[in-house]
Amino acid sequence: TDKQIGAPATFTGLDNYIRLFRTNLFMRTVINSLVYTSFALVFKFAGGLLLAVMLNRPFIGQRLVRAMLLLPWIMPTVFSTMIWSWIFHPTFSIVNEILVVKLGLLAEPIPFLRDETWAMASLIFVNVWRGVPFFGITFLAAIQSVPTEMIEASKIDGASRWVSFWKITFPMILPVVVIVVLISTIATLGDFDLPFLLTNGGPNDATTLFALTAYTLSLSSGMIGLGAAVTTTMFPVLVLLVIGSLLSVRRQQQF
Repeated sequence: TDKQIGAPATFTGLDNYIRLFRTNLFMRTVINSLVYTSFALVFKFAGGLLLAVMLNRPFIGQRLVRAMLLLPWIMPTVFSTMIWSWIFHPTFSIVNEILVVKLGLLAEPIPFLRDETWAMASLIFVNVWRGVPFFGITFLAAIQSVPTEMIEASKIDGASRWVSFWKITFPMILPVVVIVVLISTIATLGDFDLPFLLTNGGPNDATTLFALTAYTLSLSSGMIGLGAAVTTTMFPVLVLLVIGSLLSVRRQQQF
């Protein structure tokens, strides 16, 4: 519909979708969301897997470290984002204070939230910081469920730790990996709190994502129908992701 705040709605068919695909804002939103989600998932997966492998080996203070690593994930988004806003602040950034003033490694401060590339990189970094503990703890639980007899048998056969992990451990935890990646993909594509609080979509719409664009069109601009169209464009993508993930898990279980 062409629903706007304070006005009656009339059915417009596919007009909202046509208008969306003709706007630069929506096309940039699609690109930003794909870049944000892709890079964040790759780093969360790699970091989480590495973290799980490291935590699976016994060391002093292991339980304490495991508990502390969950803090970024369980910490309220508003609170943690306020801290990162201060760290990346254009004027009072503690990182720039150390690199430029204290150590003299840089001649000019890094424009974390003022440059388009740096703003997206900062957004991805904070998302990865929040997400790696979830990946790591979940992967760790899956790794510890792998029968030790199979690992010991591979060692007797002369397999290295690297070969044993990729040939035995990883295939057995693959269903868990697929589900975790699926959940994270859905959450990252629909992320609103982090971009809204950290960059508010700026600079120049460089960090505008699906949820933020829907919010801007619906509530800030009053075009509820157009904002709703933004959210529904995500639905087919999410359905395909879910179907693909379930088929992958089912195929893996058959083997």
